Amino acid sequence: MSAAHHVCVVDDDQSVRLALASLLRSLGYEVETFESGNDLLRWLAHHRTACVVSDLQMPGMSGLQMFEGMIDMGVDAPFVLVTAYPTAEAEARALSIGVRAFLTKPVSAQALAMHVRQAVNRAD
Repeated sequence: MSAAHHVCVVDDDQSVRLALASLLRSLGYEVETFESGNDLLRWLAHHRTACVVSDLQMPGMSGLQMFEGMIDMGVDAPFVLVTAYPTAEAEARALSIGVRAFLTKPVSAQALAMHVRQAVNRAD
């Protein structure tokens, strides 16, 4: 399977995970969903993706820790971080390590679509 139109969604809240996946599928993307950062990192050991959309605060491993794990693995996929609890410090840290976008929940469908489209176009 080509990674060019493939997006991974990571969120410990099933309703958010399913809503984000549904939106992305309606835009024509192939979507894989994961409940945790560990689940995504295991999957990325054997697969490629054009973009990862992840929650910031999750049990066990934060979205930022997961992104750092991706970097350590050599995974070069754009990362879009979403959070219900934005802080200037978290946003500055995220952007300083290469996170493409830092979005606040509830996520605007238009903003998410724009950032994912830019990421996927970069992967083509």
